[in-house]
Amino acid sequence: MGKALKPLVIVLLLLSIASLVLGILLFSKREILKERTRLHETGLADIAAKFHYDQLNVAALKDVTQLKPQLDLMAVAAGNQYDDLQNTKADLAATKTKLAETEQMLADTRAELEVAKNQIVQLNATIEQKDAEIAQANGKIDQLEQDKIGLQTQIDEINLQMAKKEDQIADLKSQITTLENYIAKIEPPTAGGKKLIGLTGHIMVVNPDWNFVVLDLGQEEGIVPNTELHVHRDDKLVGKVKVSTVEQNLAIAEIVKDWEQVPVKEGDDVLIF
Repeated sequence: MGKALKPLVIVLLLLSIASLVLGILLFSKREILKERTRLHETGLADIAAKFHYDQLNVAALKDVTQLKPQLDLMAVAAGNQYDDLQNTKADLAATKTKLAETEQMLADTRAELEVAKNQIVQLNATIEQKDAEIAQANGKIDQLEQDKIGLQTQIDEINLQMAKKEDQIADLKSQITTLENYIAKIEPPTAGGKKLIGLTGHIMVVNPDWNFVVLDLGQEEGIVPNTELHVHRDDKLVGKVKVSTVEQNLAIAEIVKDWEQVPVKEGDDVLIF
């Protein structure tokens, strides 16, 4: 009987050893599974946190029956996040296109602005030039106004002188009329003409301002316009006069400046050669 128990003991011993080894192996597997489960839970929790899924029940992941529903919920949330991401990418692409268009528009606007700045610079230069021209023109206008005032003053002076000369002419005409009347009384007209060669006369009036003289010779002596007479004083040549106007008993003659030796005086003799 002892011999019969010996194999049974050995078998029991082997079974015990096998159970122990199996228990050790299962314990090792259990620890591995526990660590893997913990890593899965941690990984899923990190994934849920990354795409902001805050409805994950980490405790439910330990229950095998709750694991798949939790994963399905995460998958749905992830799908939604993916769709949002795709939409965001599409929006981003559209935004990039718009941004590129905006940048091109901005570049075009900058170019147009640069052109406008150059035009403004040119316009400012033109305005400055025109202002300078206007200032110069205004200066000329002021000068012309001053010249106008000066000319008006000269005109007024000339008009005043002309008025004086007209008064003098009126006086001279009155004197001529008086002289004509006097000559008519003392030297009545004679019939027939006289030879001009050797004809002598006298200067009755001298007007140096208007450069003429009045002679005591006229139509009765045969004097005609443009007749030239030599002026003598004490047998010396003084100058020459040229008749411009002829009356019956007197004539008005201009003093020929080129012939004038000394100023002509009243009483000088005139002679036609």
